[in-house]
Amino acid sequence: MLHTSGSKAGRTPAPIEPASSVRLLTQAPHRAGFFLGGSVLLLALLWWLLELVGRSYGFSLSELPASFLHGQLMLSGFFPLFMLGFIYTAGPKWLGVVPPATVAWLAAILPYALGSVGLLLATRLPVLWPLASTLQGLAWLWACLIWGGRIHVSTAPDRKHAMLILVAFALGAAALGLYAFIAVSRQWQLVHHAETLLLWGMLLPVFMIVCHRMLPFFSANVLQPYQTWRPLWLLYGMVGGVWLHGLIHLMGLPSYLLDAGLAGLLLYTSWRWRLVRSFKVPLLAMQHIAFLWAGLGMAVLVLETGPFATPIIGAGYAALHALALGFMLSMLLAFVTRVTLGHSGRALIASRLTWTLFWCLQALTILRLLGEWVPSLRTPLLLATAVGSVLVMGLWSVRYLPMYTQPRPDGKEG
Repeated sequence: MLHTSGSKAGRTPAPIEPASSVRLLTQAPHRAGFFLGGSVLLLALLWWLLELVGRSYGFSLSELPASFLHGQLMLSGFFPLFMLGFIYTAGPKWLGVVPPATVAWLAAILPYALGSVGLLLATRLPVLWPLASTLQGLAWLWACLIWGGRIHVSTAPDRKHAMLILVAFALGAAALGLYAFIAVSRQWQLVHHAETLLLWGMLLPVFMIVCHRMLPFFSANVLQPYQTWRPLWLLYGMVGGVWLHGLIHLMGLPSYLLDAGLAGLLLYTSWRWRLVRSFKVPLLAMQHIAFLWAGLGMAVLVLETGPFATPIIGAGYAALHALALGFMLSMLLAFVTRVTLGHSGRALIASRLTWTLFWCLQALTILRLLGEWVPSLRTPLLLATAVGSVLVMGLWSVRYLPMYTQPRPDGKEG
């Protein structure tokens, strides 16, 4: 079972004062990044659920094109906050340098979170859209400078993962800058380019980079015997393949041959990283299952865009949601749970609730794909997915978000 806080058995812990909670949020980057990211995630999912309900009654809650804002919120709203919380906490250890100063990383995370909230408010107050998008872009530029500075002062012999993340962050800055331009100019035809640049330029590559570095490491800690397998060519193949797909897509050229090769590489990697053996440890299995969706998502993309695509399979966004829900959101739930438990001094054990919520998210991913493949059931399946996502991430948040405002049970800082 997970450890709980309290000075002595049978004694109720004293309530935590609001000022103390704020202080604890600023004690480590992952506390602030994960707490704010989780909060924005919940708000974004709830807004989209209300928007879908409104559509079923023939009206929209948004003064702006809701589908465009949905894409922007789901890509730029919360994933970057989780990334900053993790990379500013774990990254300095990779590089053998001191972490960035609290005031420095707060100056990136807080404005970015305000920009995300501004995007939500812009659904009813369109004047906030350019302001919120610009704030996100400026905050992310500062975040890139902080990370680049940590790399610059590092003398660690292996900085490859850190450098690739910096490149991905820079592409993310370009995507956020494009979003800000769209918000000001209303050049709607560029939205697809911004989404492509953010998803294939930053989000997916960062997830791939972190998986390459951390997933074999986590596996080796709990699966014995375990032979760590993470060659550099695999890192460059995964990240380079994703970047190349994004470039080809922006050029309007077919990419199904590349996508098929990348799908095969990712599925092979899932096997080499011992997906089946990981089921012995649910906390680890969640990460392996989430990674499996990366290969499955690319395989679905081939079905959607390749020479054998049918009008039904190729008509929707099944691959996008396999990657976004199945891979990225599932990995976020699994990885953030693991990091939260580890950095809060709690036992590295997935509770029954967490394990159940994770499998519910897998079922919701399948429902979302069926919403693309079964047009006659599209509306009820979309609503079911939206309701389920709010419930799953809401229950996860109730369990884990309070941990970021509480002292570590072992009395340590961090």
